[in-house]
Amino acid sequence: MAMTAETVWRSAIHDDKEQQEAWRERLCRVYDAWTLTGPAQPAFDVEILQRSIDSFQVIECRCDPCGGIRRRQGSSHDQPDQMAVQLVLGGREHFTIDGRAMVLGPGDVLIWNTTRPMRFEVVERLHKISVLMPLARLRQWLPGSWHAIDSRMPAGSAAAAVIADFIGMMAPAVLAGRMGRGDALTEAMLGVLVGALDADHAACPPGGLREAQILRVKAHIERHLDDPALSPARIAAATGMSLRHLHGLFQPEGATLSQYVIAERLRRCRRDLASPVMARRTITDIAFSWGFQNAAHFSRRFKAAYGTSPTDFRHSPHG
Repeated sequence: MAMTAETVWRSAIHDDKEQQEAWRERLCRVYDAWTLTGPAQPAFDVEILQRSIDSFQVIECRCDPCGGIRRRQGSSHDQPDQMAVQLVLGGREHFTIDGRAMVLGPGDVLIWNTTRPMRFEVVERLHKISVLMPLARLRQWLPGSWHAIDSRMPAGSAAAAVIADFIGMMAPAVLAGRMGRGDALTEAMLGVLVGALDADHAACPPGGLREAQILRVKAHIERHLDDPALSPARIAAATGMSLRHLHGLFQPEGATLSQYVIAERLRRCRRDLASPVMARRTITDIAFSWGFQNAAHFSRRFKAAYGTSPTDFRHSPHG
């Protein structure tokens, strides 16, 4: 059964002289290991509504101008590393991650995690919603590229719009106590995040005909990974390319087209095997759901890719 907890906190419950120290303690308790910066503000006003469902948290915060810094990497109190998806609803905040400065306003989305040094400064009364989850889950979704996600997704971008829509639907229901599966909510939030990143990249290809074509091919593969009949010939026909040209696109990728498809299927299987949401599904069912047709063949491929059998991987820790 999911463990849920709701917290409502307001600085107004403290005397003016105590508000800054109370906010310092609350900031560390909610967002983990931050130190306030700047002079104390008289009659400082902060309001926080927080609901935790196991390791999934939604936090709605309204606060007056303030600042904070996180010098030490890693979570406090031996807690697992966390990641946050933050949507700004109102006000303005300056944020610095690894020395990169950003200005955040309404509609902007920020991704941060507790492995990086960070600094923030609220310059106009801020209203934001943050979703906190275990960083380990993002690492399983994007094992080779989780650390390369762009921290800021500007308002108006495809990625920010998709994420804002999801948080706008999900957060009120969670904060009201109408949703109670933290593991499922984590997977849903990460699925939306990864999908939004793909949508943003598809909308703005990095340049050149080859890049645009290979993005189109990879998007088609993504949509049809679960189809056992997915083949180079079918991909070529669906994307309007010759088979020879299609194979040529993948030469600079360091893997053939077929190897890329298998690697993507294995990555999805690995993610599902690590997910508590999928704990009741058999290994064969997961493998077949991602286009594999033979359990023994899948097991050999999985061990060759990850150095362990699917069974041993499922029963090993993933935190």
